Amino acid sequence: MISENKYMGKIPLSERSKGLNMPRAILNRFIHCIARYLPLFPNQRVFLHRLRGVKIGREVFIGNEVFIDDAEPDLVTIEDEVTIIARTSILAHSYYPTHMSEYFKDKKYVKGVIIKKGAYIGFGSIILPGVTIGENAIIGAGTVISKDIPAGATVIGQPPRVYLGNDHTETGFS
Repeated sequence: MISENKYMGKIPLSERSKGLNMPRAILNRFIHCIARYLPLFPNQRVFLHRLRGVKIGREVFIGNEVFIDDAEPDLVTIEDEVTIIARTSILAHSYYPTHMSEYFKDKKYVKGVIIKKGAYIGFGSIILPGVTIGENAIIGAGTVISKDIPAGATVIGQPPRVYLGNDHTETGFS
């Protein structure tokens, strides 16, 4: 159950950030800041994100200033050999203000993100909740991903355009 609290105002607070879980949630945010902003080697960033609860495979590159969900880091799965370039944001949940609950009552708050083996996420991309990015998919710089991306696809632009296979056939964003 998600409820409102005096620190977050109208934004609900999940059970994993309340009571005895609050110190862990605060520590995770400090670790996240270190991983995002200190000049570290990529494997050190990976280690810190794993400490926060992000599920990360082998040989993963995470660049500077990559934001991986603060409230629900354990809902993010990054498989082996993934590259995530600087200033990318990965959001695994959506919390709607309590006063809007009547409009969003059928929406799930927690959805997760899966980035499959070998995917490449370009500079400044935004990955929204509930998305799976397929194996060896390429997400171009600055692209906002709100839907699943098939394996081997290249997605670029705003609005996103999906290209499949070696012939680069455009399929639209489905």
